[in-house]
Amino acid sequence: MPHYDHYVIIGNGPAGNHTAAILRENDGDAKITIISDENIFFYYKPKLTEYIAGGLTKAELMVPGLSFYREKKIRLRLGQKVDKIDPERKIVFLNHMEKIYYTKLVIASGSGARVLPSMRSYADCLKHITTYNQVMEYKEQIQTAGEFFIFGGDLVGFKFIKMLCKMHKQVTLLIYPNAFWPFNLTEKMQEIIVKNLSRQGADVLVNDDISQIIKKEDTYIVKTVKGVEQQVDLVFSFNGLIPSVEFAKGCGLDIDHGILVNETMQTNVPDIYACGSCAQIYNPKINSYTTSIGWANAVVQGKVTAMNLLGTHRVIESVDYKYFDLEGVEIKTTWWEDIEESSFI
Repeated sequence: MPHYDHYVIIGNGPAGNHTAAILRENDGDAKITIISDENIFFYYKPKLTEYIAGGLTKAELMVPGLSFYREKKIRLRLGQKVDKIDPERKIVFLNHMEKIYYTKLVIASGSGARVLPSMRSYADCLKHITTYNQVMEYKEQIQTAGEFFIFGGDLVGFKFIKMLCKMHKQVTLLIYPNAFWPFNLTEKMQEIIVKNLSRQGADVLVNDDISQIIKKEDTYIVKTVKGVEQQVDLVFSFNGLIPSVEFAKGCGLDIDHGILVNETMQTNVPDIYACGSCAQIYNPKINSYTTSIGWANAVVQGKVTAMNLLGTHRVIESVDYKYFDLEGVEIKTTWWEDIEESSFI
């Protein structure tokens, strides 16, 4: 092993990149490696729908380019999927069994689309747009298709629906209250959301469920429990996100939905930290672990993680941006403070 630190960061989103940037600012000699299973530099995920609609170029979607990583001497391993971690030997194994040794490891692997157990038999029919690769696969189809069936909802889904309505597509949404993990959608919140989406031209179904999806040449027939039957061009599932931590299971890390960390972003295993939406942070006020979402929260977590890796004791704190506006309903994005019930109606 080299005499200087090798920081290995799994994940190329805001949490991972801000961790890397702060580490480099404060440690000019350390080796820093970012591993990502996507074949693309750090990009603005919240702008993917704008990119689909043609309002943004690929260059405008990028945060830094290759020159940034070269200048900062940060090594990028793109298109590399992590298979497992060996904390005892401090090794990250890539899926072709290449070994990457680390002195300190940061897991910032983010989250991926959640497929409900009841829908797994239809997984081949369901499309998702949580990553750039998925967008590139479906972008042309989305632009040319006329009729869409959306199952679930969630924050990304509603943004996608608004985009489709502006593109004058015919959209049917079967809203699914359990699509919003880590949030709970109450009946009052659902009423407000349905009202606002209907105003934009979407046909919203409530208190129903998908009973069958049939692939028919280039279209799909979607049937619901209550007897609705529609033939559409594309079916999309937006049922919340699930932390991308499969590779970390079985290595000794404490994992619930995501990787459990304390207020300094440390896991239960020495020299391993986690940050971003793959992490569940301990909140001493409620004596529980909860997840924070959104770009601003990921940036703060990345910065705190880096400072603690460097030996400065930092405790995660709130950011100013604490809510998403979900079609007229304020949704909490942070774990720090209790929010009165009136904030949700």
